[in-house]
Amino acid sequence: MMPSKILFSYLAKEILLYFFVLFLFFFFIFFVNQILLLAEDVLSKHVPFRDVVLLIFYSLPSIVATSMPFAALVGTLMAVGRMVSDREFLAACALGFSVRFLIFPVLIVGLCISVFSFITNDIFLPVGTIRFNRLRREIIASSPAVELESNSIKKNQNAVIVSGNISGNVMDKILVIDSGSSGERRVISAPETRIVESKNSEILVSLEMDNAFVFTFKKDNPQDYDVINSEMMSYNLLLRNIFGSYAGSITPQEMSSRDLYRELKIKEAGIPPEQRDSDRSLNMWRMEFNKKFSIPIGAFFFVLLAFSLGLGAKTNGQAVGFISGLIIAVIYWVLLIVGQTLSLRVGFNGIITMWLPNAVILIAGLIALSFRIFK
Repeated sequence: MMPSKILFSYLAKEILLYFFVLFLFFFFIFFVNQILLLAEDVLSKHVPFRDVVLLIFYSLPSIVATSMPFAALVGTLMAVGRMVSDREFLAACALGFSVRFLIFPVLIVGLCISVFSFITNDIFLPVGTIRFNRLRREIIASSPAVELESNSIKKNQNAVIVSGNISGNVMDKILVIDSGSSGERRVISAPETRIVESKNSEILVSLEMDNAFVFTFKKDNPQDYDVINSEMMSYNLLLRNIFGSYAGSITPQEMSSRDLYRELKIKEAGIPPEQRDSDRSLNMWRMEFNKKFSIPIGAFFFVLLAFSLGLGAKTNGQAVGFISGLIIAVIYWVLLIVGQTLSLRVGFNGIITMWLPNAVILIAGLIALSFRIFK
């Protein structure tokens, strides 16, 4: 076998080995985090063990998709750092192999990780999300205690619910503070409430209140208020207020990139061109579509940056690479979350927010690589 093929195979195997080890590390962290979230949300509410196992199983694609880019970053940093510290790269260069050759197998591995990451995001993640959301809704609908607890305060996107003691499907006291359809503030209370399952797919449960008292006032003018007493009042907890703005319809997380692109074009066709840049709903869908590609491609940019930084390792390349990789991963994740939040809440351009972290990683990687090649 040619020396170049031997070296190519060796570098690829080393990168893949460290990638798989770090993938297991990140997978374990995110897996434990998911279990803790479920423990707080459903395990403490005596949900059947089979349903809990299924929820964990359906969340695995999300855990895998999140773990791969960070494993590519930290794994490559540790692998390259170890080979530089052990003078293996120095020996390769002494044999006539340039940095341009050494980076080639690393980038091939990074490209393969990006492709597999995209497949996970585009195929397995939508299927898992659909099953996860469907099962969680069924659990809450069949066991209201998962969402409503005795003597507790629950907050969703539209209301704050203060519940009294719950026995079966009967609550002895309830207080609801929310906003009406016209923007007015409402305070609703009742001495007894029945929790009733709804046949409407958009309604989680209905709260049938006896002898309800409703106090309504304008936010900008508290002196303008109304008081209502009712023998019986029905208050609906909507899925979209519990699960987010997409509930009741298929969410972007439940779509492949092709379906998401098709839906995006339909929404763009229904909005005048001059209003598209300012439409928050459209911006949100654009953000989700670009997110399908930005995170998988980020794995490739991570590998480029990791190789460039790893070449600068002196001693303890593995330890330095691990710590440096974690720091970069946290910075990238913060940029992504902050950008997503700004896009959803402020209306900041969703395309920019999803690609800005990748742009930062790519520019940093190219600068570091050019410094190593041309120094």
